[in-house]
Amino acid sequence: MIEMLYVLLVLGVLGLLALPGPESQMVLGWIFVAVGLLGGGTAGLIYHHALRAALRRLGRDTRGWLWRPVSLHRHLDDEHRRRVLPWFRLGAFGFFVCMTGIALVVAATLRAALGA
Repeated sequence: MIEMLYVLLVLGVLGLLALPGPESQMVLGWIFVAVGLLGGGTAGLIYHHALRAALRRLGRDTRGWLWRPVSLHRHLDDEHRRRVLPWFRLGAFGFFVCMTGIALVVAATLRAALGA
């Protein structure tokens, strides 16, 4: 099921690359970048805070919680996973949205520069 979502996301991105003009593609790209940074960045901050708090409540070592947080997921019990991991997924999705926006901006810049 998740593979189908990935395929649909890739097809959606390819569809966005086919927008009629570089100007509209550029504007949409910057909107995606802003939304991805705002939403994903906020979710990332909340995720890191929630992960550290959960690890401390469980009496686990919090070393690496900022730079290698995924390696600490195995220390979470089911209750803490339900609290922490949705923020992780939302932050990852925001990162994907931001990268999609960057790809759109780069493609629009190339289209404008090459006169396509």
